[in-house]
Amino acid sequence: MSAHSFEYYEPVGYYQRGAIEDRVAKELGQHMYVSEPPPPPDQCTPREQRVARFTTGYAGWPAGELFYFPLRARCEPVRLILHYAGVNYFLNTVPMGEWPELKGSTAMNGCDSMPIFKPDGGGVEGIFNETVEIAKWICKESGKKSLLPDDPKAHKLFMLTMDGPLTQVMMTLHLKDAADGKKVAPEVSKACVAELKAKAEPDLVGPFFGGKEPHFGDFGIWAVLDNLTRLDPAVLTTLGPKWQTFYEAVAKCNGIKEYIAVRPKAGKGKLGKPGSMFFSLDLDEAEAKKYNYETDQ
Repeated sequence: MSAHSFEYYEPVGYYQRGAIEDRVAKELGQHMYVSEPPPPPDQCTPREQRVARFTTGYAGWPAGELFYFPLRARCEPVRLILHYAGVNYFLNTVPMGEWPELKGSTAMNGCDSMPIFKPDGGGVEGIFNETVEIAKWICKESGKKSLLPDDPKAHKLFMLTMDGPLTQVMMTLHLKDAADGKKVAPEVSKACVAELKAKAEPDLVGPFFGGKEPHFGDFGIWAVLDNLTRLDPAVLTTLGPKWQTFYEAVAKCNGIKEYIAVRPKAGKGKLGKPGSMFFSLDLDEAEAKKYNYETDQ
């Protein structure tokens, strides 16, 4: 970064030389005014940076640094939880080609998979390397009791998205060649629908799996469902009204709609393995039009 620049926050506001302007915080009467106007565009740092500092609607120091590939896959539930819970964070986007050198290094405390989360001030020993443990730590840190209930079903639902048929939709969209992905899409969608119907739907009490408020399992399921709608646009109709209600209820949660509006978009060469469906196809366009999300990213 140059000496005079600013970082763009997700989903709202900007940070400049130690001061924060945040539209949501302003509406809540918790706004911190910047000491000077932002620099002109030619002196601004691009939004897409290797390391970006995100605010989720409230002023405050980030809780830690999240490391992940440029994918909307296993780490997506974690990011959803961060934005819903109002926990600020740094995101370190690691190009897939750089991971072999970084994997197992001292800096990563020997971790050989991602996502990785380094809590602020925790040191190398405090690194989290399991997606579910990262999610639970963030839920606890946020203070939102509804996110981390005693009910073991929340854990079961989250883990359902980390293994088995539901992981195939993310692999198909992000890692397979687009032509190969299109060929297997109907089969993958059918398997995922069967899995969701058999192992998740019985616990969908409405509008969320958590009842009136979502728990961390909701965000795991929604992240898979969100990807599945890109693979099979008719899947919500196939699943039925309860799932449509669930999908829209999560999408409209405070922090989630804002996050969806600013996350990197499919088809822009910013997500997925080169040549994959997410890398080359405008799979987010239909949803952006439906929900009036911005699409200039």
